[in-house]
Amino acid sequence: MKNMILLVGLAALTTVSACHKYDRPNPGDRPVTDSTFIYNEQYDAVADKGQYWIPKQKMGKDYWLVVDSRSNDNNSNNNSLRNHILAESIIGVTALAVNEGRSETMVWTQDPNSNYTEVAKRLGMSHIGNQSTWELIQHHGNVKSHIEGYILCDVNKQESISAATVAAHVYRSIIVDVEYEQRVKDLGYTMKYDAREKGPQDAWTEFKDQCNKNAMVLMPTLTGNQKGYAIAHKLMLMNLNKEYANPAAGNNNALFEEVLNSLQPLSPVLGWEQGLDEKAFVEKVSKSGNLMVPFDWAWNATMMSADYESKISGLAKVTNPQFINYDTTKSYASFLLSDGDNVMWMMNDFNNSSYYGNAGAGDINMSFGLPIANLAMLSPIQLDRLLAAQHPKTSIVEYGGGGYYYADNFAENKDRSGLLRQLADKVSHHMRQHRTKVLGLFCDDVKSEKAKEAFQAFISQNDQLTGVIAVQYTPYAGGNGDVMWFENSQGIQIPVVTVRYSIWNHGNRNNSNEGTPAYIASKLNELAAAQSGNASAVIVHAWSSFKNIGSSADLLEENNGGSVRGVDPARWCAERLNENTRVVNVEEMIWQLRMKKQPQQTTEILKKYF
Repeated sequence: MKNMILLVGLAALTTVSACHKYDRPNPGDRPVTDSTFIYNEQYDAVADKGQYWIPKQKMGKDYWLVVDSRSNDNNSNNNSLRNHILAESIIGVTALAVNEGRSETMVWTQDPNSNYTEVAKRLGMSHIGNQSTWELIQHHGNVKSHIEGYILCDVNKQESISAATVAAHVYRSIIVDVEYEQRVKDLGYTMKYDAREKGPQDAWTEFKDQCNKNAMVLMPTLTGNQKGYAIAHKLMLMNLNKEYANPAAGNNNALFEEVLNSLQPLSPVLGWEQGLDEKAFVEKVSKSGNLMVPFDWAWNATMMSADYESKISGLAKVTNPQFINYDTTKSYASFLLSDGDNVMWMMNDFNNSSYYGNAGAGDINMSFGLPIANLAMLSPIQLDRLLAAQHPKTSIVEYGGGGYYYADNFAENKDRSGLLRQLADKVSHHMRQHRTKVLGLFCDDVKSEKAKEAFQAFISQNDQLTGVIAVQYTPYAGGNGDVMWFENSQGIQIPVVTVRYSIWNHGNRNNSNEGTPAYIASKLNELAAAQSGNASAVIVHAWSSFKNIGSSADLLEENNGGSVRGVDPARWCAERLNENTRVVNVEEMIWQLRMKKQPQQTTEILKKYF
């Protein structure tokens, strides 16, 4: 039956019977004249299939680089929050002029991070030169001519920054703090709007009809980040906390829900908030049928995303299941790094020696979540760079399914079934065009009927999908490793694997399925000894730090005083596993499950590919 769901314990799975024994082929036997069914060649060409949801920015021909303008420190230094806001408004107003066909010049923020530097090199735009904010608005006609005035704000009245950002796109004007006002007036600019006593509610009341409804930006008060992007695309920008990282000072929850409900369904909400449980705002986004896109401490979204549909490229390296050594008597463990939905992280330190760039990632067949869909639109060049750098023994997972939301309550305030189907279709195109075979989905309750409804929707829309990893909001390992099976549109059984364990620093304790590398290794060894033939997805919490304790048997000491994150703690765990457990990437783990549960079907699939 198409909608039949099987929930099974891994120990109860049947082994591959002799009549369905799979004999691995010799790669040299492949017919050189027929490549139709070779597994690695199963992906779609890049094309617009209606899958894009990030607003489209037009590309300029040249750009200025603005220096010393990234700080969010609220002081009177040249590189301060005030200057950052000014710079972002220059970026936004010039990008808006390009979108409206009035200009071909854009502005890029200086950043020493090599990821941004390499992206800038490949944009195909001419670098005019480096300037300060003040030089740009004083001397250069290709900037000045597109600024119609200034919006006055006061960073000490925190919400005025949000109101000023919305007004900036309405009046095509730069944002100026009160400390800068006289200096800007002396340059000949006039005030178009006074936002000093305004907040996001005022901005929405006055300007909601002049805001596009295909996206919004959510950012804390005392920040400059993403202001330029909001201006360029005429978006509503708001803060949730009325004061930076201080929920006790009040919030804009009612306004947030109103703005969310005004958006076209499946619209991105770009940014983040600080100082409160993330579920407090992610759940609102999820229920409204929109997509939270973590993208706060990043820069240059306007230029990085410009003309993205023509720049999308890159293929994930995949594990060819034809050549896997299938063994149903072994237990399997796969390590998957958390937080792969975070687009900001992909632009900053994701590719460093702790995480994606760790030289030992291939040794333990590590798996990495990437926001394939959102990164393809916000920085397609960076996505291409990351996929090119992938170690061939690792796996890439589309982490989140188009953003951060909870699949089991997604769009429950709207047309849930219709929007799930639309989103699943869009995500499937992104995955197939980048040869991504595994999908990661968040749920509030991974075993709920609504979660199963979402799993079926995504599986039904993507016949190139190998399997799904289901992560519970808290704890990540709330699914206890249970596996659910769903039929795709071709009648093939596809597994949804819930996370069994997570490597997470809980200080002076371990939770039942969460804890130190040593503790999780002990749990995996106990499981393999008690029940052969298990498979365990292990999430490695990206922000938990541990101490290397060598061969010590202490199950808590790694929590104390360490600073090592990412791949190395997973490696310490893997090194403690006995011979009963084989460490594989998530693709192989899923294929091993498929061979064990569906030997005849899986064998027929693999023979077809050769």
